[in-house]
Parts: sequence; C-alpha cells; structure tokens
Amino acid sequence: MRVGLSRSGAALTSLAALTSLAACVQAAPPALPCKVSAASESAELPAPEGGSTAAAPRKLEIQNSELLELSSAETHRDYELIVGLPRSYAQEPERRYPVIYVLDGQWDFNLVNTLQGGLLYDKVVPEFLVVGIAYGGTKPDYEKLRGEDYTPTHSHPSFAKEPFGGDGAKFLSFLEQHVLPTIEQRYRVDSSQRILSGSSLGGLFSLYALFEKPELFQNIIALSPAVGWDERYLFKREQAFHKAHPSLKTRVWLSVGSDEWPDYVKNDRDFFAQFQHSNCEGISASVNVIEGERHAGVKPEAYNRAIRFVFEPWAATQKRD
Repeated sequence: MRVGLSRSGAALTSLAALTSLAACVQAAPPALPCKVSAASESAELPAPEGGSTAAAPRKLEIQNSELLELSSAETHRDYELIVGLPRSYAQEPERRYPVIYVLDGQWDFNLVNTLQGGLLYDKVVPEFLVVGIAYGGTKPDYEKLRGEDYTPTHSHPSFAKEPFGGDGAKFLSFLEQHVLPTIEQRYRVDSSQRILSGSSLGGLFSLYALFEKPELFQNIIALSPAVGWDERYLFKREQAFHKAHPSLKTRVWLSVGSDEWPDYVKNDRDFFAQFQHSNCEGISASVNVIEGERHAGVKPEAYNRAIRFVFEPWAATQKRD
C-alpha cells in the first residue's frame, strides 16, 4: 500500500474535470468535482476599457484540508482521501471528532464539508471530520471505477453495453484494512462515531457495507441507493441479514427524490418498506422522500437532513439559545 500526503490546505489539483454522475440506472446531470484550477501565469489581466488593471487570479485553496494518496492491493486501484479538518482541530489537541466518510468524494466532499458550516451555526451538530474517498491516478474514469467498487455483484444492467461490477467485497476490505486505520492513526477521530455515506451506487454500497460489516460504522447514510442493481440483489441480502441480526445498534438514513425515474423511485420505496418491516431491535431509521427533487439535485437537501439525523442524539444533550 502506497501512502502520500499533500500539505495542509493544498488545492486539490489532481482530481479530474467536470464529469457526469454515472453507473446509475440512467444518466444523471453533471456534478461538480472537487477541483480547483491553477492560477494564470500572466502577471496581470487586461483591463476593461476605461477601468483599472486586475491582478492575475491566485490559486484557490480549501482551508483546513489535506490530501492523502492510497493504492489498494485489494482492488488494484489508486485512491485519494480528501480530509477536511474541523475549525477547532489545531486549537484543541486533546479533542476527538466524529468522522463522515463520503463516497464519490470527487463530487461530494465539497458539498458535505460546506454544509457543516451552516449546521454548526445552528448548533444542531458537533464539529466533525469529512473524508472524501475519491480516485487518483492520471485522468481517472470515475464512471468505470465506481461502477466496479460500489457494486456487490457482477451484472449486466440494461443501460450498459457490457457486464460490470462486483468488487464491492474488495473495496469494503480496503476500507476496513487501510482507509479507516490510515485516518484513525493520523487524525484524532472517535472510532465509535464513524459515518459512511453515499449516493446512488454509493448509497447501494453504504447499505451493502451495513449488511456485510455491521460493526464497522455506527451510522449509515444512503441517498437514492441503487437497490435495483442485479435484479434487486440487496432485497435478498437484507432479508438474510435480518434473520442473522434481529437487533442492530445503528442509525440509518434512507432517502430518494420524488422526481427521480419512476422505476428507480419504486425500487427505493419498496426497499425502504422492507427495511422498516424488518424492524431490527435497537435500530434508528429515518425514511424520507424529498419532494420535487431529482437524482443529482436532491443531494444538498438530503445530506443536510441526513447529517442532522445522525447527530440527533448529540443535539438532544445540548442547550439551545
């Protein structure tokens, strides 16, 4: 396993440019990756007619961030961990923090990291680390890579030219054996407050991780999970899991946008109903349909609500102004 580290606050220039959300049942609108363009080489920009000259733009950096590089022996792929540190991290050296692991970090790290500010202002969450799990290497093909890593089985969905997927178990092993230890050895995180989050195929994988390794994460966030994968494989896996685990001390957020593709919404609603019917003892589940939102645009509202749900037990102990 190769490990590298960029300096704190480094601009994330190794992530690729705009791509589309992919490997879903249908193509989704493009999403913004977590990339910042380098500064212009010119000393100054041409002045507008009648105006003053402007200085060349400087490189924009994400404050309190670090970039780790990992190579996986399990999947034989290169990854980048985008780490967002809480504002108090340097000032409170004895403090440990919850950590949210965000799948599709190339798209969703900035979103989740930014949402934290408003939630902190409203005093509904504690400070937490954000770890975006993205892909490294030269010009990574996000669609292909996530399609392999986030799926539990090899399958040939109707929208694809060829079968793909099935490396979910390998990717889960990589998370357990390398990603979590790397983060927990380097940063002051509370291993009893791990949160795994993902959308679409990332949501599918988040639920798969719950059923395969329920002890790894105390909280699961599954936005618009692609539970129709491989003739509803996850429905059967959930039934088997429930028989073996009648009790479960986990908080689970499930959501879908009301205006996503009809078949997609039906699959999610059916799975949500089955999950609720299982009614594991000790589990705290929140099932949500976000009205008026589609597959990609649903994420800001869904993540905002989901993070609040995860930290409801903490918020209940706090005094409100």
